[in-house]
Amino acid sequence: MIKVDFAINKKLEILFDEKYYNTNIQDLTEDYIEISIPMSAGQYVPLSKGTIIDVIYYEEENLYTFKSSIIGRKFENIPILIISKPMEIKKIQRRKYVRVPLINTAKYKNLKNQPRTKPSTIDKSEYLKAVLVDLSGGGMKVRVSEEIKTNDFILVDLTVNNENILIVGQAKRIVKDDQGRFLCGLSFESLDGITQEKIIRYIFQLMREQMKKN
Repeated sequence: MIKVDFAINKKLEILFDEKYYNTNIQDLTEDYIEISIPMSAGQYVPLSKGTIIDVIYYEEENLYTFKSSIIGRKFENIPILIISKPMEIKKIQRRKYVRVPLINTAKYKNLKNQPRTKPSTIDKSEYLKAVLVDLSGGGMKVRVSEEIKTNDFILVDLTVNNENILIVGQAKRIVKDDQGRFLCGLSFESLDGITQEKIIRYIFQLMREQMKKN
């Protein structure tokens, strides 16, 4: 079994009624974990004793998922929910490199050897269509019709939670498929922290949605 060093004040997310709710660890014993009762729209989420919940635990850049059950409640300055410690834990790889498959439309411009080209100088008509095949905090895979060469810098315009984000990636691996299209693995070489965090949050959102389906 994977061992996890649970710690007070660390973040958790619990799945209840098809939704994830934020909470954190308030106290620990050998047998159970005490967490703050999650809230929704100003009301405590109605979790009753014996309810089985799915939990995501955040530890540095790693994620762990496990099932737990509600043992009870108590009040110590704030309402506390007592949940059982997990019998089985699954580890999700370091979050920067978690790669989530998806099929989304995107636009791109091949900057070739000029990665510092300002997007504002590019006319919208210069963008070509692409299909986003997968995404991680460190790179993405796109399918395009135009030939791209290894080490070309590609400016990709993609939509993340209804927000358009422009990212420059360098082509590291290119495979031509049977239909003459090019599947390109792009590596983010100079992604700013704010944009990367937006992508990581989006990836976690997609992962949670996939977990619910499974």
